[in-house]
Amino acid sequence: MKKIFYSLFLSALLVAVLPVSADIVRDGDEWRVYDEQYSDEIEFEYRDILIEHNKWGTGDWLPGCSGIIPLSVLFNVEYGAEMGAKMKGRAKAQWPESVKVFFEGTPDGGTADMFYGINMEAKWKNCYSGEENELSKWLNFDLSFADEKTYQPFLLDGNVDNPVSMEDSVDHFQLYEGTLAEMVGGSCGLTIPVVGDLCSLVHFNFELDGKMYVEIFGSRIGLDEKQERSVFSDNQYLVIEPPLVGTTMDIPIFYESKTYYQTDIIFTVTITIKILELQFPIPIEIPVAKGDKFWAYNSQNVQFNFPAVFIESRSHKFADTMPGDEDYWEFDVENIGTRAMEAKVVSNDPNFIVIPDTLNIEPGEKSSVTVFFKPYDVGTQKGIITVYSNDPVEPVTKVSLFGYSSENDTQWTQVIEGDEPRWEVGTTGSGCSISVIGGE
Repeated sequence: MKKIFYSLFLSALLVAVLPVSADIVRDGDEWRVYDEQYSDEIEFEYRDILIEHNKWGTGDWLPGCSGIIPLSVLFNVEYGAEMGAKMKGRAKAQWPESVKVFFEGTPDGGTADMFYGINMEAKWKNCYSGEENELSKWLNFDLSFADEKTYQPFLLDGNVDNPVSMEDSVDHFQLYEGTLAEMVGGSCGLTIPVVGDLCSLVHFNFELDGKMYVEIFGSRIGLDEKQERSVFSDNQYLVIEPPLVGTTMDIPIFYESKTYYQTDIIFTVTITIKILELQFPIPIEIPVAKGDKFWAYNSQNVQFNFPAVFIESRSHKFADTMPGDEDYWEFDVENIGTRAMEAKVVSNDPNFIVIPDTLNIEPGEKSSVTVFFKPYDVGTQKGIITVYSNDPVEPVTKVSLFGYSSENDTQWTQVIEGDEPRWEVGTTGSGCSISVIGGE
């Protein structure tokens, strides 16, 4: 009995010192050891490029106003037709019922941007007065749709009603303004007395309005098709078969987004007849682009480590033990994996007491488990020690125990039938009896 108390004390001390990362949960008559692991941060990126986004020009004022030249010039052009997104996050694996791989976005780890069109600035500066002037109004304009957003990356089911939205508009961009006479290059030959040339009375204004918006929906995390290891996916996670050989798993995964985009241009011609104070705006709507597409981001490798349980001795026969007395046996639980192993050790029979009942074993190390056979009654005893661990391949490992309790001398005879041992127990004294204990 002293051995039991001593073992209990050492086990409590060991559990208090060792770090615990897995979650040991009771599930009815059984136990589950839930574990999870995050990968290193990964980054997915996709660019949808029609015309690469570029900037060209002087950048700042040239040559500047620090010298003797009294004038400085600024000329810059930005153009392109491009949009895309970048998403940072980590993959997370959970087990043991199955290895589920999720993607969790880093807060503010997502960026999206778009630029379609062209803008230009062309100015000169009087270095003495600091006054800035346009070189020409036709060289200073903004006919572009541009926007950018920062967000937390997501998956489809959690973000259907709240996509990442980008939008921009061009308002009242003047293409041309002038009279009909200016457009034809002189009088059109229609003259009204007192009023004058009719073409000079008709004024035209050509304007352009436009709007572009893009909505990005998180779609799904996928596995490289060449792997053929995913057994299920519901867009939120992958179910991966854990490695049967080796305990480090590299998973090449990719990410997809569903993107909706629409661009509308409204070309408005406004005709004004000054003498009659009449104005006729004629809007012409031109749908430029509308539709949706899937963005397949670059593939990334994520790595996970798993524990692996190894127990060399999976059965034991105790010596004949009288009721109230005890016998004990020690066996090793070894972690041959690459991640710390958490385990719950449970006996299904009160005649067999197991110490400790929880284990924390680092990779490459082992821990001893002591089983005390303390029978309450005379007779054959059979028990099972179950080791529940966070090993995804073998989350439940069993050790068979056999014992016999009598108040007489006992003889054991091992009988081999096939691959299973069977112990025949015979007692001597007044009379003779035989009991049979089968092994698993």
